[in-house]
Amino acid sequence: MKSKQPKISIVTPSFNMLPYLRLCHASIIDQGMEIEHIVMDGGSTDGTIEAFKKREGMVFISEKDTGMYNALNKAINKSTGEIIGHLNCDEQYLPETLPYIQDFFDRNPDIDFIAGDFLVINPDGGFVAFRKSFQPRWPYFFSNYLYTTTCTLFYRRRIFDVCSFDESYKSIADVIFLYNVLKKGFKGIHLKKYFSAFTYSGTNLSLNPISSFEKKRFNKTLPLWYRLIKPAFFILFFVERVLHNNYKEAHILHYSIYTNKSSAERITLTKLHPGFRLKFKSFVKSEGTDN
Repeated sequence: MKSKQPKISIVTPSFNMLPYLRLCHASIIDQGMEIEHIVMDGGSTDGTIEAFKKREGMVFISEKDTGMYNALNKAINKSTGEIIGHLNCDEQYLPETLPYIQDFFDRNPDIDFIAGDFLVINPDGGFVAFRKSFQPRWPYFFSNYLYTTTCTLFYRRRIFDVCSFDESYKSIADVIFLYNVLKKGFKGIHLKKYFSAFTYSGTNLSLNPISSFEKKRFNKTLPLWYRLIKPAFFILFFVERVLHNNYKEAHILHYSIYTNKSSAERITLTKLHPGFRLKFKSFVKSEGTDN
C-alpha cells in the first residue's frame, strides 16, 4: 500500500527583501498542494513586516537574528513538515516542482535528500544561464563550489535531527551542512530536472569576499590527504560535468516565473540557444522579454 505523502515545509530567511519575497512566496503557494512556508525575518524596515505578518499561507516571524544561518536554524526548528526545502527570497520554484518532490520521496523511502538543476535569471526575469548538476560528492564542494545549490535541495526531517547549519560561518554554512550530511552517511540523489530559478543580481552573498575567506578557514579542517590531492578533484569535477552533459541544453528553453511586472501570475519566457556561462557583473535593469 502506498504510504501517506509527507507534508513539505519551505524555510526562507528574510531581511529587507520585500519585492523578491513577494515573488518567492507566490511560487510556493501556487504549487497545487498544502505547503508550510516559514519566513524568518531579521527585523526588516522596508515594509516586509506590514506586508506579510498576517499573510495567508505563510508563517511569518520577525525578530533579531545573528545572520542567515541563525534564521534558518530557527525556522527549521519551527517547521512541522517531513520534507524541508530552503528557498531564499531571491529564488523561486518552477511550476509543479513541489508535487514532483513529494511524490519522489513517497516512492523512494530510502532517499534522504534530493538535488536538482536550476536556472539563473536577472532581476527582471530574463534568462542568464542554466545550471545543471550531478550526484553530490563532497570533495568537489571544496575544490570548486557547491554545485548542488540550496534552491534545488530537499531534505527529510531526520537529517535535521543530527545536522544543523554552523552559525559561526556567514556565507558557506550551506556547503558545510551538506558536507556533514554526506559524511554522516545520508543518501542523496541528483534528478535531471529544473526545480527553481535563482535571481543573479551581482550582489548575491556568494559573491561577497567573505566566501573565499571562509572557504580557506574551513579547508584547514579537512583531512590532510584531501588537501594534498585537491587539484585532482578540481580536474575531475569538470570531467564529470562533461560526462553528465552539464554544458548542453536544447535550442529552445521555456520557463515560467513571477516578475515584478507580473507578481500575481506566472509569465512564460522563451530563451533561444540558452547558455551555461555566467559573467560576474551587476545587471542593469532592462525592459522587454528575453527572446
